[in-house]
Amino acid sequence: MSFPISREGMQQIALLLLFGAALFGMLAGWRWRRGRIFRRQATSGAILAGLASVALVLGYTVAPNIPTPPVPLAARFAQNPVPDMPEAIAAGAATYQARCAICHGPRGRGDGPAAFTLRPRPVDLTIHVPQHAQGEVEYWIASGIGGTAMPAWRDELTETQRWELVRFLFALAEGRAP
Repeated sequence: MSFPISREGMQQIALLLLFGAALFGMLAGWRWRRGRIFRRQATSGAILAGLASVALVLGYTVAPNIPTPPVPLAARFAQNPVPDMPEAIAAGAATYQARCAICHGPRGRGDGPAAFTLRPRPVDLTIHVPQHAQGEVEYWIASGIGGTAMPAWRDELTETQRWELVRFLFALAEGRAP
């Protein structure tokens, strides 16, 4: 079983904890300046800062580093021209089963038959896809991901097929895929 949260996710958790620690620290300082009891707020801030440190340690030691290669700005903000309809999701599912399931597995968990021979292993799409914009996902499908076994599908899939695949992947991550 792998760690359930990516390195990026652990960094975001640590950032939120540090924000809370800063708020408690400011509250403790404000109460101290007014001559009030401030230990409870200071202790809470210290605990949150400690938890942020633990989150960062976990993020850089245990959590997987899900590769997120750079994406051109235009691709990042590209809008999906395929409507969010059951027909488009079904077409994307058919393309996924024919092209992607061998590595990413039938449910997108990165556990396909070929996954165990690949280094790095394919990502769990149900975790990875929702962390990105649809344009980014389409760009990676079209261009591939360097340093991994993810090939570029630009020449083998039409633009419509790639966007249908994106629709399916987001539906799969949301639990509404067929």
